[in-house]
Amino acid sequence: MSAPLAGVRVLDLTTFLSGPYACLVLNQLGAEIIKVEPPSGDPTRSGESVPKNDLWFGLHRGRKSVVLDLKQKSEREVFIDLARHADVVIENYRPGVTTRLGISAAQLRAVNERLIVCSLSGYRPGTAMANYAAIDGVVQAFAGSFTIPPVFGLPEGPIACQIADFAGGNAAAQGVLAALYARERSGAGCHIELTLVECVLQWLMGCDRLGSLRSPNTVLATGSDGGRFVVQTTMHFRDRLATLLGLEYEYTEEYADRVREVLATRPSAEWIAIISAEGLPVAPIQTLAEALAHPDVAVETVGDRVVPASPFLIDGERRRTDQLPPVLGADTDDVVREWLGPRADAR
Repeated sequence: MSAPLAGVRVLDLTTFLSGPYACLVLNQLGAEIIKVEPPSGDPTRSGESVPKNDLWFGLHRGRKSVVLDLKQKSEREVFIDLARHADVVIENYRPGVTTRLGISAAQLRAVNERLIVCSLSGYRPGTAMANYAAIDGVVQAFAGSFTIPPVFGLPEGPIACQIADFAGGNAAAQGVLAALYARERSGAGCHIELTLVECVLQWLMGCDRLGSLRSPNTVLATGSDGGRFVVQTTMHFRDRLATLLGLEYEYTEEYADRVREVLATRPSAEWIAIISAEGLPVAPIQTLAEALAHPDVAVETVGDRVVPASPFLIDGERRRTDQLPPVLGADTDDVVREWLGPRADAR
């Protein structure tokens, strides 16, 4: 049960972040991911057959690489044949590209009615902005997230995390899971269409756009030992922290300074234990490396790189996804032969 999607075959035509993240989630749930790349490779490889950056180890491990030039008729026919045997195709081209290539959702589903095609673009096809290049920052600008940092005293600009890409990738994985479930009842696949703008808007509606989490409700403190930690108090937590520290809550920076002064009187671990025992939100401030090294966090080692393990713990088991990211095109012959049989010898 740690791999509920075992046996599900996914053809991955995506690049950059949103699509690869969706495929990472599906892989962590047991799906077989076949990354289909042009002869030059995914652009995020930066010309390397085996990139060494965190993005590749974080997103592209646990999958296979097949090289096909979809602009060439013979190579495109191989891809269409693979689609006959696939469960899912995920792509994040600009609207219209798959039609020009001859691999649109309608064309692929015509050869495999059980196929689920998930299309993830920046903006809705047929709209005025459909063909605009859509990377995370410009999508955030369009969706309204630039108004959030100033609420917290930061310069206007994107939220410092690619939330549009992650929102899109998360929604794509959810959509594919729902479509697989529906196919079990209907026997038919479908075409899922998502845009980064509409996906991130779902997240932004729940974001703190009023600054209720800014200081003094979020206090970064330093203990007497130099250890740093954060205390976050919203709603009823505010007065509870003030009482614990012998203060009276005020919505001022002067109050935040008084909190820090009190919290500087004891070691950070001692304060974290005291505050946590009161049921108040508190945690040490760590680097990514420190978080990955913490005993409460599940990790895997991929080559010489420590990465987060799958977050899905199912019936007490967690699927391992510690295979190295694929070398460009290393699996082309094996996948074509396995999926297409004798057809591979004629390729």
